[in-house]
Amino acid sequence: MNFERIGDLVRLRYKLMWARTRTRNGKIALFLIGYLLLIMVVALLGAGGIGAAMVAVRSGKALLITRIVLTSLFAQALLATVMMGFGMSAIFSDVELRRYPIGASERRLVRHLVGIIDPFWLLTLALQLGLVVGLYVMDAASFVLGFIAVLLLFISNYLLARVIEAIIDRLTRRESGSMVLMIGVMLLSFSGAVIPPLIKKFPGIGPATVKILAYTPPFGAASAMTQSGTAVLLGFAVEVWWVLGLAAALVWFERRPYERRVAATTVLKFDSRYDRAAAMLGFDHAPLVGWWLRFYTRNSRFKALIFLSLPIVAFLTYNFAAGRKQSLGWFPAALGTFPIVTFFATSRFMVNEFGYLGGGFRRCFLLPVEPAAVLRTGSYASMVLSACFIPAGLLAWIAFAPVPFDVREVFMLLASALTGMFTVHGLGLWATLYGPRRGNYSQSLGNDLSLFGNIVLIGGIMFFMFSPLIWRAVFPPMLQPANWWYWIVPPVVAVTFYRISLGMASVALTGRREHLMAIVEGRA
Repeated sequence: MNFERIGDLVRLRYKLMWARTRTRNGKIALFLIGYLLLIMVVALLGAGGIGAAMVAVRSGKALLITRIVLTSLFAQALLATVMMGFGMSAIFSDVELRRYPIGASERRLVRHLVGIIDPFWLLTLALQLGLVVGLYVMDAASFVLGFIAVLLLFISNYLLARVIEAIIDRLTRRESGSMVLMIGVMLLSFSGAVIPPLIKKFPGIGPATVKILAYTPPFGAASAMTQSGTAVLLGFAVEVWWVLGLAAALVWFERRPYERRVAATTVLKFDSRYDRAAAMLGFDHAPLVGWWLRFYTRNSRFKALIFLSLPIVAFLTYNFAAGRKQSLGWFPAALGTFPIVTFFATSRFMVNEFGYLGGGFRRCFLLPVEPAAVLRTGSYASMVLSACFIPAGLLAWIAFAPVPFDVREVFMLLASALTGMFTVHGLGLWATLYGPRRGNYSQSLGNDLSLFGNIVLIGGIMFFMFSPLIWRAVFPPMLQPANWWYWIVPPVVAVTFYRISLGMASVALTGRREHLMAIVEGRA
């Protein structure tokens, strides 16, 4: 082993990491990590603080406290590394390391060494060792056994993060992998709101889950730290088997890199189903609308959100209708959540039309049409795709809503959806011009929108979700089916706002062209 060269690479890794941390994305990552740590501290203080933990340990609940803390740190490390890439960035790939005078085994050691000595992983290890010291001071654990247990837990945590990263990398390289990944992330995001009511309804789930978790590394480490006799050996055995299994899985992934097979073709088609659909709808610039439709529907995030939009809206409707102490009722809640289905899937492009074109944006000004036509057709394509969710949502309401069928309610839901679609798309035009952001078309996870885009998207969702509460406080008749004809006005106002925004944004595009071009090409 050439430890001198390995030391040089480790020092170089820290220099590169410091340079990356000073960028915008690095500062965001530091903020998010600090936010996660703050949540842990707040949760600890909310549960009674350190004093309550000491009382629990002294009362014989050291195993329970240790399990909770180690599992929280284990899960947070996975979330921060896998979801945000903190501590998992590939500073050195195997190809890059071949330029240095080191062998194959040394390259493998360097790649994992520079990952595991990342400050985030060291912080996680420090927190776990702090728990060992605390338990040892309170005479609730052995320091030596605790140190070994935490070290094995730390290694298994790193290996599991690497294995998950390898799986995600393979998924994103497949055509439908990004969609599967996006669906999984959304389901994980909503699990926190679904699991507590489920456990409350079925109390037997809790003890069964604890029995399963007993075979996980955090529970094994907790047993090895705080128990005695056979329980200690079983705890260490669980950790060792996880380390060996994860190491074998990681070696398997590294030795079998994924190779994407793409069938090459030289056939050009100018009359696809997208072009035919655009022509059938009668748009003035049907080829451009068809191009935008193709651009949207080939995006992996859009394809994932197609399947998630209706379930998410159904979940929000249930939460506001029956999941709260002061519920609104099914129909008023649906009036607020129905508009969300019209812009949730297309939101990424709706508020940042040109941000994913890169250098291709320059070519839009070489077309034999006015530049504003590109902006308008992009918005039209987004609304065509958004409008497809409206009949699907209405059919789902008619078929599954636990309320008697009322055609007046269906009309009010249709009006509410149209209001949301035209209003948010009108705001999206202004976000496209005055809040552009260069994005990665292939990126499936993460928020790559500007501040203006986030305000339009998140603000639109929150406004429409809570609009029934506003109507109930300001003008209750608006929520009553007997006054269905009141809902003729909101869509008319929304359409008027959209048309005015479309005209003004088309004029403003000329003056914003150079600024937009500089941003989407990465020059500003």
